[in-house]
Amino acid sequence: MNKAPLLLLLFCLLGCQKDKQRPEQKIFDRILFVYHLKQSVEANTWMTFDDPQYDVPLIYFTDSSSYVANPTEKFLKTFKSELVLEDGTIKIYKTQKRVDDSPFHMETGMTLGDPTPDFNYHSPFMMCSSFEETVKTIPDVGSTDEWTTMIIHEYFHGFQYKHKPYMDYYENEIVQIQPDSLTTFYKKLPWFKQSIDAENQLLLDAIAEKDSIQTKKLIQAFWNKRKQRRGQFQQKHKFSLDKFEKCYETMEGTARYVEFSLYKDFATRKPDESLLKSDSSFKSFAKFKNYNLQKDKWLYLTDKTTYFYATGFNMARLLDKLGIEYKSRLFKDGKISLEDILREQQ
Repeated sequence: MNKAPLLLLLFCLLGCQKDKQRPEQKIFDRILFVYHLKQSVEANTWMTFDDPQYDVPLIYFTDSSSYVANPTEKFLKTFKSELVLEDGTIKIYKTQKRVDDSPFHMETGMTLGDPTPDFNYHSPFMMCSSFEETVKTIPDVGSTDEWTTMIIHEYFHGFQYKHKPYMDYYENEIVQIQPDSLTTFYKKLPWFKQSIDAENQLLLDAIAEKDSIQTKKLIQAFWNKRKQRRGQFQQKHKFSLDKFEKCYETMEGTARYVEFSLYKDFATRKPDESLLKSDSSFKSFAKFKNYNLQKDKWLYLTDKTTYFYATGFNMARLLDKLGIEYKSRLFKDGKISLEDILREQQ
């Protein structure tokens, strides 16, 4: 009997099994990598980010299936699911049916308002499309590395919402005016946009200024410009946008700040061995080598992004420069904002 053909057939079968396992292993490795990134953010950027009390389940969508990491009991009662991986404190389930039919996800979502049977009622879930599905909607995302920074941005929103005072304030005082309204004012009112852009430039100048006296003058000029704009807006439109702007600057500015922290981290991080084996879209952080913030104008310029993302991001960076501790105060008192803490320095 010739054993060579049998051995060859065995190797082929093993190779086919490995190919079949590879897509799911890639999913597991990506989810585990994201969870390990949360630990890095806590260690290097934002203490308590990875505390169990602030954990938010992650739903990972492919084009045909859903995987969920550390789901709630309510989720498991709502969707028939099978445990497919357990790794330390992380349990990953695969749902029998896709959680929903939306073609793209990259958000932390929950249901608010009157009680509903929804699995995410007052319970935030991070929902992300796979890298392969994400690039269909956002072609500029060039690697798994970049994709994970987007996920951590959204994860930070979950961290925010898991602080009950913040959740209560957001639900009762803010949610009725959505961010799109502020964006519309910026796009449709030239004088409003001009002032916002000038305010943001004053923040950038204050960050760059080395002289402490000049820094204070620039910050005061920022307050004067902002007060004038808000007063003009209220006079013309009979509506105060102060608390909404402060809340969304804090919400999105800090999420961007945490996302940005990964860019600096990835500049020196060693490649992840598991992703190197399972994920051809993982590029070993190549884009972030010798990272220079100035090239990513969408992070800090109001006319290159949604404006309050940039102003909030720059306020956080200015507070860092001034040596003012703010991270432990945000979200624990629902309404306190980056602006409030910066104003205390007047």
